[in-house]
Amino acid sequence: MSATDYGLIGHPLGHSLSPQIHAALLAAAGLPGRYDLFDIRPDQLPDTVRRLGRETLGFNCTIPYKEKVMELLDSLDPVAGRIRAVNTVWHNRGYNTDYDAFRRDCPLKPGDKVLILGAGGVSRTMAFAAADSGCVISIAARRPQQARDLARAVREACPDARITCPETLDAWRLETGSEARWVVLNGTPVGLWPHVNEMPLAPDDLACCRFVYDTIYNPVATRLVLTARSRGIRAKGGLGMLFGQALAAQKIWNPKAVFPEPALARVRAALEAEIWRQFPLTVLLSGFMGSGKSTVGRSLARQMNLPFVDLDEQIEREAGKSIPDIFARDGEAAFRSLERKRLEQLVRKPESKILATGGGALTGPGIETVLEAAPVRVVYLDVAPDELLRRLGQGRGRPMLAGKTIGQWLALYAERRPRYLDLADLVIDAAPPAERVASTIKQSLGLEESL
Repeated sequence: MSATDYGLIGHPLGHSLSPQIHAALLAAAGLPGRYDLFDIRPDQLPDTVRRLGRETLGFNCTIPYKEKVMELLDSLDPVAGRIRAVNTVWHNRGYNTDYDAFRRDCPLKPGDKVLILGAGGVSRTMAFAAADSGCVISIAARRPQQARDLARAVREACPDARITCPETLDAWRLETGSEARWVVLNGTPVGLWPHVNEMPLAPDDLACCRFVYDTIYNPVATRLVLTARSRGIRAKGGLGMLFGQALAAQKIWNPKAVFPEPALARVRAALEAEIWRQFPLTVLLSGFMGSGKSTVGRSLARQMNLPFVDLDEQIEREAGKSIPDIFARDGEAAFRSLERKRLEQLVRKPESKILATGGGALTGPGIETVLEAAPVRVVYLDVAPDELLRRLGQGRGRPMLAGKTIGQWLALYAERRPRYLDLADLVIDAAPPAERVASTIKQSLGLEESL
């Protein structure tokens, strides 16, 4: 074996997960080997390809070299030849494992109405896959000419492909109609960590969708995916595709290897955990008093193996007195000031964690600025008023409820609930037991496409 048995060439490579994925896959199959990154300049490409062809068992290729590498190879697999993009090389032959990985992770049917967002490398793969599946395709890109160029390339390989290229999303919206029938495939970087609060579509656009596939995998569940799931729409992130293309590459390099399913499941789980480690994200639980934020939060933190932080406990520790005492001695305004300051500090802290907030923490003016300035996912625990009243009893230890009539409680609930919904990335029914609610949140934030 050489010092490096496998590797990835590209520029820039940034926070690539390829070494972790391939090391885990090699271990799962009981194979030796080392996987390294080669961040190279364009002028280094020819020499690097020749050297790696001699010294490694195989290597991967990513942007901006998926097309340029083809002229340096002896042959192309038919799929790579059609798509005109290579991401895996073995014995100086080019393959495209993204294509099969996408088709397995996102099955499409003849006649599906597909909107592809973006016209770059991953959109190219999805466009060919959609055309081969007999879909009716719309490609919307920031640069319309790039979308038209992609459409032309697909038609040359698939003469029967049905493709349009709306100049803008507004033009696409005119096609949508009222029926939920579209499949949205996001190939843009919009929503990629650390800009996790962005979405490539407006939330209202999802009304005409029946399935959403976002090729972004960091974070595991983008705002686009969570918004779709909150509306009852099936949605998946791109981690399955990332994993699938790596596994397919290993099977090309090691055709006799066996990858047991239990071991692969552990690799996928470890990969998801690594993303939470490398790309910090705060899962913020919001909701009315009595919705179970602290109890659910502790359970969720255990299930996801993440730290748990209770905002109220942090405030009490910092102030050196209980929250009822802060209200009684300093007033609500002083408490809200402490609450906002501590909340801002916590969401900016660069670590993945579960953060339980007080019932009024997200109701103050300008809280959007705090949330938009950090990688945060807001999960609203939704509980019906009668169940909340049962849980809260007389509101002991809760200054905002003490001494209030039922009518006043309900008025406060009615005032706050629209705010909770407006800020939420994910809405969860929190009436079931806390462990079950936490499990539902974990599923929604992770690999599962639906609940």
